[in-house]
Amino acid sequence: MLKTDPGARVSLLSGDEVLQIEEVDLELAKKLVAIARKAIEIYMNSEDEDAVLSAFSELVKKDPRMGKKAAVFVTLEKVSSSSRTLRGCIGFIVHHLELVKAVAGSAISSAFKDPRFRPLAREELGSIAIEISLLGPRIPVKSPGDIVIGRDALYVESIYGSGILLPQVPVDYCWDEETFLGETCLKAGLDLACWLRRGVNIYRIPGRVFYEENPLGGVVERDLVREYRSRCVAS
Repeated sequence: MLKTDPGARVSLLSGDEVLQIEEVDLELAKKLVAIARKAIEIYMNSEDEDAVLSAFSELVKKDPRMGKKAAVFVTLEKVSSSSRTLRGCIGFIVHHLELVKAVAGSAISSAFKDPRFRPLAREELGSIAIEISLLGPRIPVKSPGDIVIGRDALYVESIYGSGILLPQVPVDYCWDEETFLGETCLKAGLDLACWLRRGVNIYRIPGRVFYEENPLGGVVERDLVREYRSRCVAS
């Protein structure tokens, strides 16, 4: 599910107001994962999104990066002894909310408002691992060669529909660039070859992904480019 505001709003922001993905270090990423989990817990008890956001308002004073506008997705995975399965994923591709609000709001939506899943139950929370995807600016794609698997998300936009696939998706499935393009077309509700036609806008969006290795466990960054090359590219 995709939440956006009109892209024109992005042009009104200065570079200093927008979070650059290079600004994010591991310590900040750990805080963002903790915010996502706490937001889910608070909302589970109160069902009041305003109460969730007010709980984190002081963080902006402690770290200016928390107050910068950010494009963020929060992914929830249910972890068992043998697998990790998607349990929710919602976010923003437009930099119009402060980082702390974007993370908290996306976490709530992923847990309770993703239409593909029933709302997260309290007894599930201990088996949920959280993943944060931080996205940069949209960059037009002129050919498949512009795309780096593991670095880029893809966003397809047309009058008939739009959709995004995050940078980790083609790595998880070992897709090449053209397959990635086709699958993003399908995500947008279009046909597999939509990226070849006029009137369809294709953008790559550089991203970074941080995740809990286990529920409530350590947070690490996925080196998706390296992972793709070692696991998916024949030597």
